[in-house]
Amino acid sequence: MKPPRMLSVYMRVTALVAHLALIVLLIATSTSKLGLCAGLLLFAPLPGMLRGSRYVHAWASMLLVVYCALLLANGYAQTQTQSLMFLLAGLAAIDFTGMVMYVRFGTREAEAQRRQAP
Repeated sequence: MKPPRMLSVYMRVTALVAHLALIVLLIATSTSKLGLCAGLLLFAPLPGMLRGSRYVHAWASMLLVVYCALLLANGYAQTQTQSLMFLLAGLAAIDFTGMVMYVRFGTREAEAQRRQAP
């Protein structure tokens, strides 16, 4: 039998790179203490993401939905920073998609490995 494709590895790397970029850009572009706290809050799931925990990726994806929505709302509310906010919202959406797909593919790959084991 063929070994399963390791799509989860690519999704994990995508989520991790997007997450780190989102943290850096949120902190770098924050103009208030609230914006700084929002960027620092994204450090909470980082240790679990580095370990590759599917559970952490699953709950952190729910956090990213809120970030994406708030960044989109901020982009529509403040026309002077609209392009930056939409860029950050797109990055949050990529991060969300990478996390969800990592959980999905990782679970499928783990089940396939369990079925192959004697």
